[in-house]
Amino acid sequence: MGRPNRQVERRGDIMDAAIGLIERHDLATLKLADVAAELGLTTNAVRYYFKDMSQLLSELALRSDTRFYDERLRLGTQTDDRRAQLAMTIAAGLPTGPEDAEWRAIWRAVLAAGFELDARRDVQGIYHRQVGLYADVLTAGAEAGTFRLTSGARDIAMTLMSMEDYLGYRIVARDPEVSRATALRLMRQYAELATGAALPETG
Repeated sequence: MGRPNRQVERRGDIMDAAIGLIERHDLATLKLADVAAELGLTTNAVRYYFKDMSQLLSELALRSDTRFYDERLRLGTQTDDRRAQLAMTIAAGLPTGPEDAEWRAIWRAVLAAGFELDARRDVQGIYHRQVGLYADVLTAGAEAGTFRLTSGARDIAMTLMSMEDYLGYRIVARDPEVSRATALRLMRQYAELATGAALPETG
């Protein structure tokens, strides 16, 4: 019974090692052998879980579902206040700061998928699942009378996700004029305009 859990743990270890290496090395030259060396394993031991770097990067990109979808879905169950849910959804999607290595690595992995998302449904779906998360909160708030949406819930959700992605990139790219606090303020201002509701401040 312990073997499957050990395999999940080892896969997590490999992805964690990849995150650390992506921070220190050029992603284009990173090899499975580098990841193996980081963990003190043979390349074949890593290849048992990931056949090549492309598969490892794809799964690293999909790891965003845990942090940016599953965790945000869980946050939504902590309160029935739709304004608080929207504020928490915004805050949880942004990097914690410029040193957020996981956020940086996930998005480098997403970008490694290239510019043909029609051929990469797995990566394409990351953005749209999170758009759906925003849209559900907005729709529920509108149905409850808490929000007065200025346009369709999905349009607002796509705009929020686009802001989240780009402002998040500016944060981890160390743009001195875009901090987490600035990004939160800009996204909250847009959300308030789009919903007609004041949102609680979040850190």
